Amino acid sequence: MKELKKRRLGRTNLMVAELGFGAMNIPEVEESEALKTLSLALDLGVNFVDTARAYGHSELLIGKVVKTREKDFYLATKTLSRTKNGALRDIDKSRSYLGVDRIDLYQLHDVSPEDWPQVMGKDGALQGLRHARSLGLIDYIGISSHTPQVLRMAISSGEFDTVQLKYSPFEREIEDVIRLAEERDVGVIVMKPLGGHGMHSTLKYKEGGTFLTPRMLLWYVLSNPCISVAIPGVRFPWEVEENFELATSYQPMAMAEKSKCEKEADMLFSADDC
Repeated sequence: MKELKKRRLGRTNLMVAELGFGAMNIPEVEESEALKTLSLALDLGVNFVDTARAYGHSELLIGKVVKTREKDFYLATKTLSRTKNGALRDIDKSRSYLGVDRIDLYQLHDVSPEDWPQVMGKDGALQGLRHARSLGLIDYIGISSHTPQVLRMAISSGEFDTVQLKYSPFEREIEDVIRLAEERDVGVIVMKPLGGHGMHSTLKYKEGGTFLTPRMLLWYVLSNPCISVAIPGVRFPWEVEENFELATSYQPMAMAEKSKCEKEADMLFSADDC
């Protein structure tokens, strides 16, 4: 069987399949379908599953799969709490729902510039994650953000083992952050590599068609050697199969193809602005 290539998740030294599993969308389908989708991904060699306390009952669904198999994969989840005590409560809930004593990676979720002073300050959420790590409840600490400024501060602080960020032909301005993370040995988790919620429909119904199919978008992201893992959000087994097929067959994208992706993305953005 084809095998997924693995990459090092920064200073964690975890070797993760470069195609991960974004679990945000699995609460949107029937439970049986969600469990089938996640189980298939794990059977195919996906070994990094990302979720969050804010993703509906995603943690509970993952926990049902965890109970049925040997845990040969890594779990990452997140807290939206900005305080130490709130983060510790969320970690306990996550451990309970996921059915594990110890979580591989726990992340501060969607941190904005306005949130930064609180999460990093006295009795802030980072202190909660550090305390949980000292107790052996989590192994590594990460952060997700949609703001390059926050991601740069997080990388430079030395407090975070990973950063989670948006990257695609539509989000190219983040490439300098990705390079900084590589320099500081911080693992890079790419969320929304297929452009984010609703992008599939936008591309599918674009008049005259578009070069930027989901396959091309994932190919573009995986071709960046500085990222550690891409976590497209999936709901159905066929999505897992399509992503797996690309991830096990692609060669790094040539410069001409990369430029074509970027030009197409720019044209789509320009059309949206009109």
